[in-house]
Amino acid sequence: MADWAPQYSKAERIRLLLFHAAWAVPLFLLTEVFFSPWFERYVETAHCHHYGSLNGLELVVYSLFIGLPLGLALIVLAIEGRHSVRVLRLGQSPLPDEKVFRPARYVYGHRARIKPLLFFLLVVFLCGLSVQGFFWADAMIDDLSPDVSRCLGVPVAQRYTLP
Repeated sequence: MADWAPQYSKAERIRLLLFHAAWAVPLFLLTEVFFSPWFERYVETAHCHHYGSLNGLELVVYSLFIGLPLGLALIVLAIEGRHSVRVLRLGQSPLPDEKVFRPARYVYGHRARIKPLLFFLLVVFLCGLSVQGFFWADAMIDDLSPDVSRCLGVPVAQRYTLP
């Protein structure tokens, strides 16, 4: 087996860059143009909206402190998890069927397993941060006192919940 992993050609690198730019740039623009302004407007009157037993402000705080780290953990696990498991099982990095962007020597054994272990530690840390976020969000919600006068423009059906 060769000491060096095969590299992407220049055409393959450009194709990969264009492929990922084709979905990342529109996603970024949609987030900046539509989601961010909507979210800023929503947060101002979030406490006026009720969703079951939670009001909108509680939903925002819980989403930020619990949902964000947990969502990030699930996304990175979905993207990198299978690759890291294969590296852990084979004890080789880069994998035999994997191309690389820069010249990289094959690494075997315990040295190859360091990065996947650090990756899984990051996932565990993000899950733990999500659990801790529940307590932080709970404490923060107790301290918040939203301005109820901003609720006048919100429809009555969204202000009150059914018992």
